[in-house]
Amino acid sequence: MTRHKQSGAVEGQEPMEVILTPTVDELDGVLDELQAWFLGKALRERWVYTSVLRQLVNRMYRDRDYLDRRKREGRHTAYDYAVDRDLKALAWAIRAIVRYTPSEEKGKPEPPKPPRKPSRRLSAAERAKTAGRPSWNGQPKRDWAGPDLPPRTPRRVTAAQFETAPRPEDQR
Repeated sequence: MTRHKQSGAVEGQEPMEVILTPTVDELDGVLDELQAWFLGKALRERWVYTSVLRQLVNRMYRDRDYLDRRKREGRHTAYDYAVDRDLKALAWAIRAIVRYTPSEEKGKPEPPKPPRKPSRRLSAAERAKTAGRPSWNGQPKRDWAGPDLPPRTPRRVTAAQFETAPRPEDQR
C-alpha cells in the first residue's frame, strides 16, 4: 500500500498520513483493482471494524427487503438470483470477519461523524410543489451527486478462479 506524509501540517500537530490506493496483493487480501480502489476510499475515510459490520448487516437487510418486495410483486429476474447468492456470501464473510479479526482491530473507535448541515426549510413555492407527496419521492439524497466510481477495467481472473468458475455446459 502506498502512503506518504501530507505536508503543510498545522504547527504542533503531526502531519496527516495520506493513504493512496492499495496495490493488488492477494496475500494481503487485495484481489483486484476494483477492490483496491474502494479499499483505498474506505481507508481514507477511516472505516473501522464496527462501521464495516454495521454497513454489511444493513446491506443484508436492504437486499432481503428488496427480494421480499420482488417476490410479493411476482417479479423474478436473474439479478434476484445474484442478490440471493450475494446474501449468502455476505453472511459467510461477516462470520469470518467476526471470527478472525484481531481484538485490537475490533477495539478501534469509530472516528467522530462530521457535524450535520443545518436543515433547510422549504420555501412556500417548494412546499406547494410537493404538497401531498411523501419526501421519499425517488429524488437523490441532498448534497450527493451519486457514487464516486473508478474507471472500468477488464476483470482479472486468476487460474484458481478460472478452475472453479461454472462453465456454460455445466449449467444446462
